[in-house]
Amino acid sequence: EPPVPNSCATLLVQRYPACFNRNIVGRPLLDVSTIHVATDGNFHHRHQRSAGDCPPFYDPAYFLPKAQVDAVGHCISKARKHQPKKHQALIPDKAIDQCETSYEAADGKKQKAAMDSFDNTSIMALICHHNIPLFFTNIDSPGEQQKYSVALIDHLFTLLPPRANVIVLYDVGCILARSIAKYHILDDHITSHLCFATTAMHAYGHEWACQLVYNPRLAIGLGLSDGEGTERLWSQFIKLIGIERASSV
Repeated sequence: EPPVPNSCATLLVQRYPACFNRNIVGRPLLDVSTIHVATDGNFHHRHQRSAGDCPPFYDPAYFLPKAQVDAVGHCISKARKHQPKKHQALIPDKAIDQCETSYEAADGKKQKAAMDSFDNTSIMALICHHNIPLFFTNIDSPGEQQKYSVALIDHLFTLLPPRANVIVLYDVGCILARSIAKYHILDDHITSHLCFATTAMHAYGHEWACQLVYNPRLAIGLGLSDGEGTERLWSQFIKLIGIERASSV
């Protein structure tokens, strides 16, 4: 269901009214009315390939379809084959390169689980400011590729009014922000209402030049948002790890 003018889609309001059942448009991007969300992957939630799949009998309400995520991945691969866009870099590329070297989440090719044993090696979540899960994707690649976070962000914007502003907190938000700025990965009407920050706990592992822009404790407009709600979510899900590996879903 698409959103009506100046209102979020009913689905988002049902997920958590405190974040989405209000007027959230017409304010500056870094105003307190901006929507804060966080995203992260967890490689403990895997699915054993030998468990197989059960017959389809329902459409998951929280998980994005694999075809939707793969379509985003195809768009990213296609965009990277073109010349980078002209953009104003917020921090030097050298600093971002150092951040990319430091964090495993930035390496989409690094294998974190045995692909011959697991068909889904992880899940990725998008949560609201109050740590309520909005959407998930299954990760079926060796590493945490950008297509998963981009698919979640893109899907979120389909449920928001056109002028809604969003700040995404992510462990490697600086790297994802550079990719989106350099390549036509997301539509302009999304990127003009989108801002990134790193999560508070991980921010101090980033380069100082990066922290000056992306550290939520230094960035303007983030207040006490720390982006670590996904870690709290994973803590609540810990008892599901063993069940998920053998379930035929």
